[in-house]
Amino acid sequence: MAREKGLYRRKDSPYWWIDVVLPDGRRVCQSTRLAVLKDAEEYLIRLKADAVEAARTGIPAEHNWQQAVLRYLEDNAEKRSLRDDKDHLAKLDPYLRGCRLKDINMNVLRPFIQDRKKVDGVKNATVNRALEIVRRILYLARDEWEWITRIPKIRMLKEPKRRVRFLKKEEADRLLEELPAHLAPVVRFALATGCRMREILQMEWDRVDFDRRVAWLDPGTTKTGDGRGIPLNRDALLALKATHGQHEQWCFTYQGRCMDAVGSAWKRALKRAGIENFRFHDLRHSWASWHVMAGTGLQELMELGGWKSYEMVLRYAHLAPEHLSNAASRIERELEIVENNSTISLR
Repeated sequence: MAREKGLYRRKDSPYWWIDVVLPDGRRVCQSTRLAVLKDAEEYLIRLKADAVEAARTGIPAEHNWQQAVLRYLEDNAEKRSLRDDKDHLAKLDPYLRGCRLKDINMNVLRPFIQDRKKVDGVKNATVNRALEIVRRILYLARDEWEWITRIPKIRMLKEPKRRVRFLKKEEADRLLEELPAHLAPVVRFALATGCRMREILQMEWDRVDFDRRVAWLDPGTTKTGDGRGIPLNRDALLALKATHGQHEQWCFTYQGRCMDAVGSAWKRALKRAGIENFRFHDLRHSWASWHVMAGTGLQELMELGGWKSYEMVLRYAHLAPEHLSNAASRIERELEIVENNSTISLR
């Protein structure tokens, strides 16, 4: 086979690279992800043949990864976590650029996984967030965009189960004592409602009803994008009343302005309170843990916290094994006292 023009090697890569203008006018500059020249030549021939067929029939060539990424970013322009998605997609780009969607599988993704773990030193959880985006885009390409007919199984890496970090009541009291005046109501509200930081800091007075003891989070203001109602218990009401009248629009402010984050004052308060390895989001874990230990059912907790998946609340189930006591007692055998002041034996 004659050597195909447009193939070359790079010093920083073990693979053959393509730099060629295809018959349909597209310029392709990408890695073939193939280390053997013969395989790379065959890959380029197929790429040119697809372009010739597309030019002849007028039917666009098969969709590739870049096209899918652009469609995904366009369709999700308002997504709250889009910045994180873009970071992962940027890391994926050198490995998937130019790949046809139907060719993406675990073999193609393996170099990305290995480099992220061995070269960049990231954990499985970080790699999985990127793999989840790949899987999401492939599902969209099949189910909504109708660009492909089947998708491969994208397997997630094993992640260690993390301990749920939550505060004891006395730790929470200690923290509240150390917080500055503008943050104490924010933290009290978080511990009373389980709302996320952004949901709290962007809460407006016209979404609070003191008489009905409820607040509303509008669609687009929550992590899931769905709106939900927040029942306000006594602690939540006290937190809101502590700031009522300070600002016409926003419930929680600092120096007359809506806050973007809790800032360094939060970290200093944690240090003074002697609380380590604790994030603001762990206040939500504390709220959920306190609920479960107080007897709130997991289904109720799921609705209160606005979780979409039941699996998300199962992480708290071990904190209240008492709800299985009745089930455990169903197979109890009769007890017999062997003699006074003796141990109890089973008959």
